[in-house]
Amino acid sequence: DHRATPLADLDRYDVVLDTVGTEHRALQRRLTADGRLVSIAFDIDRPVRSIGWILGSAVQGHRRVRFFSGNPKHDLLAELTAYVEREDLRPVVDTVRPLAEIAAAHRALEAGGVRGKHVIGLV
Repeated sequence: DHRATPLADLDRYDVVLDTVGTEHRALQRRLTADGRLVSIAFDIDRPVRSIGWILGSAVQGHRRVRFFSGNPKHDLLAELTAYVEREDLRPVVDTVRPLAEIAAAHRALEAGGVRGKHVIGLV
């Protein structure tokens, strides 16, 4: 549980995938000496800071920060699907809600502090 375990108490990792974009410094400290932080989210409230992390990590030479955005090819998505099916990669789900509660999901996301995805069931 992310609320019960501070980032500082976690192990070190070769790769960290950041989907939030607001805790680069804390996440970078969780990397091994040659680790990589890959972020698919940009801190829109502090864009200069986000860019600074990229530039600073290029000079630093280790524990690099990289941002990623793109349109993956079908074979890469198939490989990702295989990881998920084998449970080598597990998504963090905060809440599952019916479609009727989509407004509540948006309010929770806007309030911040959400760690994990809010899933909306369409059936």
